[in-house]
Amino acid sequence: MKKNGTSTKNNKNMKIQRSSTGPLSTTSKNTRINNNVHKIQQNRNNSNNIKLNKSSRNIENNINQENIENKNVKKKRIKSSTILKTIFLLGIIIVFIYLLFNLDTFNLKDIKVEGNTKYTDEEIIEKSNLSIGENVFKQLLSIHNKNIDLSYIAQSNFHYSIPDTIVIEVEERYPMYIALDNNTGKYYKIDNEGYLLEECDLSSKQDELLIEGLTFDENIKFGEKINDVYLEKLDVYNTIKKEFEKFKIEGSITKVNFSNSLTIITLDDKLNIVFANDSNLSYKVSFLKGIMQKNENNMEGTIDMSVDNPVYSEYD
Repeated sequence: MKKNGTSTKNNKNMKIQRSSTGPLSTTSKNTRINNNVHKIQQNRNNSNNIKLNKSSRNIENNINQENIENKNVKKKRIKSSTILKTIFLLGIIIVFIYLLFNLDTFNLKDIKVEGNTKYTDEEIIEKSNLSIGENVFKQLLSIHNKNIDLSYIAQSNFHYSIPDTIVIEVEERYPMYIALDNNTGKYYKIDNEGYLLEECDLSSKQDELLIEGLTFDENIKFGEKINDVYLEKLDVYNTIKKEFEKFKIEGSITKVNFSNSLTIITLDDKLNIVFANDSNLSYKVSFLKGIMQKNENNMEGTIDMSVDNPVYSEYD
């Protein structure tokens, strides 16, 4: 009887233990289930986020692609519009040029001359090769950069005046020297650059400087320069003249002679000064200044500056 009582108690204890462990196992299962549910939701959320990111990227790519396509379309439209405008402008220019060269409105009716003193208007117009009644622009193209062939004309410019007039503007040369030809005894006018202008008489001399010691070709061409040898002689004279002005040499230069490779300057038709054509002219003119001051500038005769020791000799 006791044994049965003990076993009965043990059975009760076992039942109590089983009943006490029952709720604990249920809670553990619920926790695991909740954790699994949470993981599933996170995975779904991550998957949804990935899908959203992919879709947003696709949308962005599509938008960018559309923008690029729109830009390309705009560029093509601008390019085609530019080409059409260019063709249109070229067409207008071609029509405009055609009208300029073919309308009777632009036929030459009048020619004016400006800046001339040596030649008459008629002489210049005759040498201009312009024709009344012909198209203005065709004639301007044909005479472009051409100078009027007259010895005193240094430069000529042609200007268009609306609607049917051409203005000829000329710049003339002026005689600086009258040169005597040793062979023929003829006199010729020459400008400051050495251009032969015309044959003349000594009686026509005004402010020009008389030059002796030159020899010209038989076939003289007016409007062309004298030869290089004589141009160099003129350069020597111009250098001496500048030195005279620099050192304030008294007296007016009335004649220059280039005989025998020398340059002879005549002052006031009474004093001849002889220079060699060398590069030491400044020193020699300063030396000349001292000689003339020593003699109080009252000198008639010749001062030879071509030698090492300049010599002054009076006229007999």
